[in-house]
Amino acid sequence: MRQTRKQTSQRTIWLSLFLGAILFEASPATAAFGSTIPEANPIQTNTVQSQTIAGAGTVGDKNGPAPSATFRQPMGIAVHSDGSASIADSSNQLIRKVTNNTVNTYAGLSISRDAKGFPEGTLLDGPLHQSMFQQPQGLDVDREGNLYVADAENHSIRKITPQGVVTIAGDGVQGYQDGREEKARFHSPADVAVAEDGTIYVADTLNHAIRKITPKGKVTTLNRVSERIVALSSGYVERAGDYQDGKLSEAKFNEPSGIAIDAQGNLYVSDSGNQRIRYIDLKNETVTTVAGEPTLAYPPASFYAEGALEDGEAGKAKFQFPKGIAVTAEGGLVIADSVNHAIRYLHGGTVTTLATSFDTPVDVDVDAQGNIWVVDSGANAILQLQIPEKK
Repeated sequence: MRQTRKQTSQRTIWLSLFLGAILFEASPATAAFGSTIPEANPIQTNTVQSQTIAGAGTVGDKNGPAPSATFRQPMGIAVHSDGSASIADSSNQLIRKVTNNTVNTYAGLSISRDAKGFPEGTLLDGPLHQSMFQQPQGLDVDREGNLYVADAENHSIRKITPQGVVTIAGDGVQGYQDGREEKARFHSPADVAVAEDGTIYVADTLNHAIRKITPKGKVTTLNRVSERIVALSSGYVERAGDYQDGKLSEAKFNEPSGIAIDAQGNLYVSDSGNQRIRYIDLKNETVTTVAGEPTLAYPPASFYAEGALEDGEAGKAKFQFPKGIAVTAEGGLVIADSVNHAIRYLHGGTVTTLATSFDTPVDVDVDAQGNIWVVDSGANAILQLQIPEKK
């Protein structure tokens, strides 16, 4: 997500989010940076209205006028300084762009289809329309306007410039390894955030890790990787994420899937499997839970903490697989609460619900006017929450 905002076999969370894709192929859906954004009006949580910006609600890859354009499970967004928005059109294996009420393909192509007729992807660098992706998800923009992509099923981090696409970390092979550039390995990274100095932070989802890529391409892991084992049945176990606040090097996460940098240069993390929002103070090297209860116990034989929907005091708020996040000009945090079908807002120690009735909101960003852009993956649509001016 933007600096200013915003598997199992891929297990239950991915099944929850991706199940709709199977249904969408069978029938139309029915549901409807790098630099600090200018000062915007404080969000008034009782007066938010939404409108569809792009997407007809059906599955496809049609370009053209935004209302009739089609997507195939979009998963990420980054709003540029000129007001355009890049979209990770995940199951089309494309990066699309919404500009002046028109949708076009910005990067990527698919030259084959699988047995079900779905577009196939792979890892290929090159010119914009000769490059290839595989389930691209989270996006962010640096101060020069270059776009960064968490290319989830290529287990890589990609960079898009006007000249083309290059892989800056990862080699297309699933794994966990620190190192430089292609020697590093990731497991289904879901999001990226680019700092002012060019450092890239990665939500390395299925490694349950927050990774750091220096401007020179060195990849390191900031937290302790989980060693928790879940026994699913007699003789069958699988690794899972875990939960621990405190010193950054000892902290643990459970499928982190959203990451954003605040005005102090610290990190918010959407800790999806733990149903919580975490905060990484990079200077003090600490991790705290800023929304959701600060203690946690997993149900027996469960990968994930139990989720729910509850507003109020941040320490008692509840979420259901929160994903994309974005920081607002007033220092609040917008949260795509995916399985609760809601957009939530954390500010001043309180969590409120801004809007509901989405299908599967998976990512958010905030533009220069303070409007909130929402990727509704289940509805194959891009929406905007319009924040009225404070009187």
